[in-house]
Amino acid sequence: MSTFFLVVGSVMALVLGAAGAVALVTGRIVLPWFQGGVSRPGLWGAGALLLAGGLAATRRMPFGGNMPLILVGLSLMTASQLLEEPRRARSGRTVRPANRSK
Repeated sequence: MSTFFLVVGSVMALVLGAAGAVALVTGRIVLPWFQGGVSRPGLWGAGALLLAGGLAATRRMPFGGNMPLILVGLSLMTASQLLEEPRRARSGRTVRPANRSK
């Protein structure tokens, strides 16, 4: 049973690490079940990377040593879904009609 959890934890860490890196670099969420609910992909990506690091460090750290990584990662991922989308900056340009008659 221990080998099963090692394999599942390693696969989860790899998937979350790759998805978090893509979210940080491109600003897009690649996992389809998270795409609709995440308003800040960079924050989600940072949380996913921390969570992946905590999962990968489970076997290498003493008992409870990886919990801060996992908890901070989960907190960032939750915050990225609960915070509202950032406002877009206005360009300051005015829109003029295409056909102006003088």
